Amino acid sequence: MSNERIKLPTTKITRARAEELLGELATLKLQEREEKNALDRDLTAAREAYEAPLLRLAKQIEEKTTILESWAAANPEEFPKNRKSIEMIHGVLGYRTGTPKLKTLPKWTWDRVLEKLREMLPEFVRIKEEVNKEGLIAAVGEGRLDPTEARQLGVQVVQDEAFFVEPRLSEQPARSEAVPA
Repeated sequence: MSNERIKLPTTKITRARAEELLGELATLKLQEREEKNALDRDLTAAREAYEAPLLRLAKQIEEKTTILESWAAANPEEFPKNRKSIEMIHGVLGYRTGTPKLKTLPKWTWDRVLEKLREMLPEFVRIKEEVNKEGLIAAVGEGRLDPTEARQLGVQVVQDEAFFVEPRLSEQPARSEAVPA
């Protein structure tokens, strides 16, 4: 898309011209829809053409990786001392240590862990405070909170209004049928 600014007309337009513009816009939208549909068809065809070869390759890669992992587990003596990887002619294979994470013990749930933390180590329990925006909007809308009180809290309920155009994207009537001004 270009960064050119759209020049708005400096003179008033008539209702008939507005009808004409809306008809032109509907035609452009239909053309845009057709182009997007053509793009989607082409993308789908391209995906389908590559899907089978990519699946076949992924399966072969997974099989060979599994075999190499089995070999590494069965031959730990091949790895240099205090190393988790081994250099080979065609690459490197080995084990990577992941990021530490917590996992619950068998028969434990995170809710049960939270209960125990509250009892034993409350410093590891987070309490997140945040503004209940939906509640404030509802309170003003229902009259439980006066807009003046809301302003004292540093907020106001606003609703934006945006211009819209909804062209009819079906058969377009002849341009001569436009409603006169």
